[in-house]
Amino acid sequence: MNQLFLICGGVIFGLLCSASLKAQTPITLEQCRARAQASYPTARQRGLVEKAMELSVSNLNRGYLPQVSLAAKASYQSDVTQIPIDFSKIPALGAAIDVPSPSKDQYSAALEVTQTLWDGGAIGAQKKTARAASALEARQLEAELYALNEKVNQLYFGVLLADAQLRQSDLLADELQRSYDRTASYAENGLAGPADLDAVKVEQLNLGQRQAQLRGSRKAYCEMLSALTLMPDSAFEHLEKPLDALPLHPQPDSLPNLLALGAQRRYLDAQKENIRAASLPKLGLFVQGGYGKPGLDMLSNDFAPFYIAGARLLWNFGSLYTQANERKKIELKKSAVALQTEAYMLNLNLQKAQLTASMQSIRDMMKMDDEIIALRESVKKAAEAKVANGTLSVAELLREVTAENLARQQKALHEVELMMAIAGYRQLLNGQ
Repeated sequence: MNQLFLICGGVIFGLLCSASLKAQTPITLEQCRARAQASYPTARQRGLVEKAMELSVSNLNRGYLPQVSLAAKASYQSDVTQIPIDFSKIPALGAAIDVPSPSKDQYSAALEVTQTLWDGGAIGAQKKTARAASALEARQLEAELYALNEKVNQLYFGVLLADAQLRQSDLLADELQRSYDRTASYAENGLAGPADLDAVKVEQLNLGQRQAQLRGSRKAYCEMLSALTLMPDSAFEHLEKPLDALPLHPQPDSLPNLLALGAQRRYLDAQKENIRAASLPKLGLFVQGGYGKPGLDMLSNDFAPFYIAGARLLWNFGSLYTQANERKKIELKKSAVALQTEAYMLNLNLQKAQLTASMQSIRDMMKMDDEIIALRESVKKAAEAKVANGTLSVAELLREVTAENLARQQKALHEVELMMAIAGYRQLLNGQ
């Protein structure tokens, strides 16, 4: 029985440890981006766009099937065709011939089946346009989701910066507590007074306010990340710092915005094929069967069945009048797309230069951060020794403590700024 308890206890302990390790696994920036894009409402339109395109193409394919139409008509006309000849006055005929006139009320119902043999490429051009329009909409969705990465970056690095500042504030809290304990000891020996203790206490309270503000900011960032990624706030307890590495082979041609502009050019090219197809003749077969009064014999007043079969050629010359202008309009739109692409590449290069300069500036400052911190720490230790000797006030010591902490805060800020600049550079040139 004791062995059974030990085994069960070991299993439970292992599961708890596994769950604890799993819960502490850091969340990466790539995971947040992927979850944000997957859960963003716009992402759900991808399937809708594809489905709409399939339905459009399916409908266009049915244009090759025989088309059936039914027409019925009942009419009354003021006059009908008559033969103005009195056959009784023609002796050669030998007898009177009665030629009836059709009734003024006429009725007909006809069913017609048509089969397209050649449509000038209209259906093919329309299918190509439908696919190009679907691809354009899909690329525009990807560009919108790509812009979402910037929001995720700001929130993710906001959490990292808050964490770094909270860590530094915890170190400062420990330092202030040691200063308070030393000042209390000095006060017992007559080297410090109540005002010195109050000065340290004020700094502790100020730090507590800053910590509360930082925790509030972190909580707000986590809540916004949770809203974007649909992950619980607890998932952002530990965030992984992105690697400090730049893309070796920038690929701006694969950026969603440029791909969307390329899709727009292909859509305009597909529209040009529609213009060409509209100016070509259409050839088809038709069969028409019906029942009416009169039938095909216009001189009969009886209801009779009838049918007509044949081939039909249609050629609308009206589209030729506007074809040249329609093509020019498309070329103008393509020129506008080319200018948009040029403007985008210009802005891309400007942002690249700005980020490159920013990263270099941050790295230069980071080279001096450690030296500044070392010097501030040395000045603080010297100030502590002077306070112990009674040659420096506690208030002046606190200024040195605050200055050292500020230097550490600046280093933490520079580290996060560099990571954010690198992430922005990757996204700018590689879409990552």
